[in-house]
Amino acid sequence: MSDYQPREKAPDEAFCSSCGAIIKKEAEICPKCGVRQKTVFANRDINTNWLVLLLLSAFLGGIGVDRFYVGKIGTGILKLITFGGLGVWWLIDLIMIVCGKFTDSKGNIITIRN
Repeated sequence: MSDYQPREKAPDEAFCSSCGAIIKKEAEICPKCGVRQKTVFANRDINTNWLVLLLLSAFLGGIGVDRFYVGKIGTGILKLITFGGLGVWWLIDLIMIVCGKFTDSKGNIITIRN
């Protein structure tokens, strides 16, 4: 039998994205497995980015400005020349942003909360 006792993570801790070990949130590299952790932005930055994206999508999403903003240049051009997929693509993107499922070009989810 093992004497392993799982413990709760503290507010200043997170789980390693690779091995699942508990590490400090500020850690760039997991001390257990050596894998570099993804960058996490402060809540204020996420809120600002989400709000800007929402407004851009609502008012200029039909011409692809929201896609250009998050770094998706190729789909931004497609959205521009199809006028937001004749409105369908624009509406789907807007719903995804509101639901917190929209990602940037690096695959990071842009959401109002962490």
